[in-house]
Amino acid sequence: MRRSSLSILLLLSVAASPAIAGEEKFADAQSTSSRAVIREMNLARQNPALYATFVSELRARMNGNLMVLPGRTRIRTKEGAAALDEAIRFLRNAQPQAPLALSPGMCRAAADHCADQASGGFGHAGRDSSHADGRIARYGTFGGCWGENISYGKATARDVVLALIIDDGLPARKHRQNIFNSNFNFAGAAFGRHARFGTMCSMDFAGSYTERGQSPAETLVARNF
Repeated sequence: MRRSSLSILLLLSVAASPAIAGEEKFADAQSTSSRAVIREMNLARQNPALYATFVSELRARMNGNLMVLPGRTRIRTKEGAAALDEAIRFLRNAQPQAPLALSPGMCRAAADHCADQASGGFGHAGRDSSHADGRIARYGTFGGCWGENISYGKATARDVVLALIIDDGLPARKHRQNIFNSNFNFAGAAFGRHARFGTMCSMDFAGSYTERGQSPAETLVARNF
């Protein structure tokens, strides 16, 4: 009986290992993706003229109102090429901004919202009625202004940031405003699985932020890989 029990435990251990390894890989990918999104936003903030060329390249990929992003995400736009042209003009005239510092606490807050919406949720309010300000306050103390962007159905940092800067169908371009807001100095981001859209990415912003029990914020210098 003892040998049989040991065999069963060994089999359970071996069977569980791939799942554990899979979750560890997903966690590692989450961390990498968070850094990639902040770095991508910093590239746009620090060198908007360069980022305008990325939007210009999308013009050749337009097929009517269908836009194909670099990661092959397909978006049926409401404004068509007009939204791209407006974004190009904005980027060519925008003044460079200081880079955002990546906040571990704010990344955790963004990850909380991704986990909360994994079953198919949508929007800025959590199931507990929380909003971004309350979520980032769980892991630190923020000051000044705060904001949040959410992207659904895009799996790469560049696809996320390009789509938010173009901000098709939203005349106020509030997602773009958050990315280029000079009053924001800290940010956190997280990717997550989503039952309806496949993936989602949540991004939080704040004017100031003091981590609670976390490593200090890290400034990611933009690089165009």
